Amino acid sequence: MFTVGIVSQVVFSATFLGLPAASVLVQDSLDLSTAGLALVLGGASIAVVLSEFPWGVAADRFGERRVLLIGVVGSATVLAVIAVIASLTRPSAWGLAGLLFLAAGMGGAVTGPSGSALLGWFPAHRHGTLLSLRVAAVPAGGAVGTLAYSWLLGQSGVGLTFAAFAGACALCAVLVWVFVFDPPTVALTGGASVSRSARPALRRIGVWRVAASGLLLDVSQFFVLTFAAAILADQHGYPPIAGVAAVAAMQLVGGALRVVAGIGTDFVQWMSRTTVVRTMAVVQAGCLVVVACGQSVPLYVSLSAMILAGVASCAWQGAHFAQIATIAGPGQAGTALGLNNTATSLGAFIPQVGAGALALVVGWGSATIFLGVIPAALAVFLFPRASVDPQSGGPTG
Repeated sequence: MFTVGIVSQVVFSATFLGLPAASVLVQDSLDLSTAGLALVLGGASIAVVLSEFPWGVAADRFGERRVLLIGVVGSATVLAVIAVIASLTRPSAWGLAGLLFLAAGMGGAVTGPSGSALLGWFPAHRHGTLLSLRVAAVPAGGAVGTLAYSWLLGQSGVGLTFAAFAGACALCAVLVWVFVFDPPTVALTGGASVSRSARPALRRIGVWRVAASGLLLDVSQFFVLTFAAAILADQHGYPPIAGVAAVAAMQLVGGALRVVAGIGTDFVQWMSRTTVVRTMAVVQAGCLVVVACGQSVPLYVSLSAMILAGVASCAWQGAHFAQIATIAGPGQAGTALGLNNTATSLGAFIPQVGAGALALVVGWGSATIFLGVIPAALAVFLFPRASVDPQSGGPTG
């Protein structure tokens, strides 16, 4: 079942995160204007942000297996419709955006419920490992999707490309049907008891503190990942292609560290989730202060600080998601993970929309302080202390 959850997350990420990375090929294949491309990509992105929390609530109320099946079957169906339409005619930007909105909205059922289904079968002192591996599947799926879209669009056309992704989602539906079952506590309650209400999780201040810190950390993370190359080029004349390579290195090393940190929180006594998240936030904030100094520091210092900030920004997610699920408690993980997914997606959206305009007004140094340093520093204080004994899974008091 753990493997099915990972595979489902990889397929979802490949389908909807790989699409923006292959945007040039999508634009050429469909003969879209720049505005039309933005509309198409925006439809999928907005759907993910809007759908993850409701799907998480639904998973807690009706059971993860049922929600996962509805989501992946629905996504496969809509993608198949896109494939048929694209094979017969050139779809309009508005029509394709609407269909991708539906497909991504249905696929959003994978992100929270696939995690909560895993957690219900394993004790709390293994959640860091499980969620770090599952969260690592997001960038891995995005990378797979980028390669798949690039190859399929070049070789087979739009119709067969979306047919392939529809088939992948259909395969996930079969795997969920055969191998995924609700945890015993869920089965006993029939999926409709008071313990599955979304209200208790949303009334816990710790849940909201974790979600708020996730939003802030993602603002800082995506500011770095999106604009590192531009900042280094503008402030130090660093070659843009080398800046892009540095960002890729940040993501690879940070993704590996994310898994190591998640495993460490389960097996190393002093390595609590709070320690991991707060340490990474402090590293982000401190390194970005150096980056904000601009030409006042040498290139090698600024580049090293930027890389360290990028690595730290990619390493906290496993411990972070495990913490919010633990605070929410049994039968509430779907709601908590859905809330956290929505918060982090919104955090990623903010710098991508506003950082460029802010930098034009105040410069990259001040923009780094506002969108990199301050959010990461605030997250240090917002993220709550550990509340679960890593050995027993019980509360520490």
